[in-house]
Amino acid sequence: MLANIERIGSPEAPKSRIRGADIVLDVLRSEGTQYIFGNPGTTELPLIDALVSVSDIRYVWGLQEATAVAMADGYAQASGKTAFVNLHTAGGLGHGMGAIMNAKIARVPMVVTAGQQDLRHFLADPLLAADLVGMAAPIAKWSFEPNSLDDLPLILRRAFANSKSPPRGPVFLSLPMNILDESGSRPVLPATRVERASIGSGIPDLAAELLEFRPGRTVIVAGNDIAETGVDDSIARVAELLGAPVYGSSWPSVNNFASVNPFWRGSLPTTAKGISEILGRYDCMLGLGGKTLLAIVYTARDPIPENTTFYHISEDGNDLCHNDTPRLGIVGNVKASLEVLAEELERKVSPHTVEMNVNIARENKEAQENALRQEAEIADRDPQIRPIVAVREIVRALADGTLLVDEAPCANQFTQPMHRTTAAKQYFHNRGGALGWGMPASVGVSLAHGKAPVLCLVGDGSALYSPQSLWSAVHEETPVVYVILNNGEYGILKEFMLNQPQYNAQKDGFLAMDICHPEVDFQFLARSMGVATKKVTSKGQISGMIEAALASGKPQLIEIPVTKTGS
Repeated sequence: MLANIERIGSPEAPKSRIRGADIVLDVLRSEGTQYIFGNPGTTELPLIDALVSVSDIRYVWGLQEATAVAMADGYAQASGKTAFVNLHTAGGLGHGMGAIMNAKIARVPMVVTAGQQDLRHFLADPLLAADLVGMAAPIAKWSFEPNSLDDLPLILRRAFANSKSPPRGPVFLSLPMNILDESGSRPVLPATRVERASIGSGIPDLAAELLEFRPGRTVIVAGNDIAETGVDDSIARVAELLGAPVYGSSWPSVNNFASVNPFWRGSLPTTAKGISEILGRYDCMLGLGGKTLLAIVYTARDPIPENTTFYHISEDGNDLCHNDTPRLGIVGNVKASLEVLAEELERKVSPHTVEMNVNIARENKEAQENALRQEAEIADRDPQIRPIVAVREIVRALADGTLLVDEAPCANQFTQPMHRTTAAKQYFHNRGGALGWGMPASVGVSLAHGKAPVLCLVGDGSALYSPQSLWSAVHEETPVVYVILNNGEYGILKEFMLNQPQYNAQKDGFLAMDICHPEVDFQFLARSMGVATKKVTSKGQISGMIEAALASGKPQLIEIPVTKTGS
């Protein structure tokens, strides 16, 4: 691992007096931070006041803390940078904890801070004072509260470094109000650039062993935490040389491979049984990244069949042998390791074999796409709008590579296969599973791409967790098109219950799963926050509405009524 130290500021310059809040901003500048995502309260006022006089760091305002955290999550995943979040003491941290948990599960680099009450005031039991470090400990990689101004620069630097170190994730800092208001000498702030390009020494052995399997008998599973610039190109080279289809994680956070590539086969199922059935078609599996084979519900079997030889490359050594034992596990940067692996394979695989592998992959992908197209055509016979038909019509309006954020459980199984991505990190999904992520994450994704258009596909249940993000989208002028698939229910929960023969749902129905008394008026809700809206009344309107909304360059909301579970 190579570290290059770059000095920020001049040691010879006279040390001026500076407030703690301004020290925070100095560190953020040196880390390349452009945005602070937050919702302010009294304990954050020193930082808010410091931001009033600067123009190089923008405060992205969420009307509720979970919305602020999820916007930061989307920004970090889309940009690859560490996001910075500022919440309001115990209440704000509590509001944001579900969203922070999402970030932890998805391994999103994030520095989460919360203003703490003045430490000199603690004995008086001030309002909303609490053990913030203890509150954050279960959902953060590391948490800390400085007790002096001198600690602040080092602690902030440590927080950024920790959040970016594998496994990446959110860290938490409690920032006492008196420290942010206190003045001291301006510190010299060294910034460190860490190049994580280590390559495991076992790559030649891995190449030799992979070539023992016939072309087409190896499968690649590209996990959640490997998306980086050019990683899909490296995966594609290895896939062509081995004739290996590429699957995504069973419950992804972003796409790590272009769906237009002939080797792409979509995400794995979300049950161990379903995963095992697919992996069982192959003799060998090459896993990339960590925790790729997530089973949402329990099934009594290992997702990797006994007759499938397993190899694993991950940047985090804790991933190796975590739940499964690979024949060979390699700790190293996935992109760099795959580039060396491809070079090893190219020495022994002929161009003719590669050409044959690509042709076979194209035929298999075409068959897969035809099957999905036929499924949609059958569903199209229903006079109501089924989710698969809604997604088909939505995707028709999208150019290849359109940024898409997906939190519509009724359509997840169709959205990713139909959405055409041309590179990694163009499709985003709620890996953490705590609802309310998608709408605010879309604002962050747009900001990460210079306020590019983003399509956010969201269920009505998910939308009701974070409607405040509509206001933030207008306030930040991010052209997010929110498409709500409204079935008036928690359909995913109904489907689960109907598949459990021991449950009462089969004969007695459901409790707390129908959002209909009263019905939610999403048109009025969106307009109240400054978002223009439309409601689809027929299938033929969908594509045109999507095209017009994306072309407007402004936040828009389109509501599509879709069929209920079992109808």
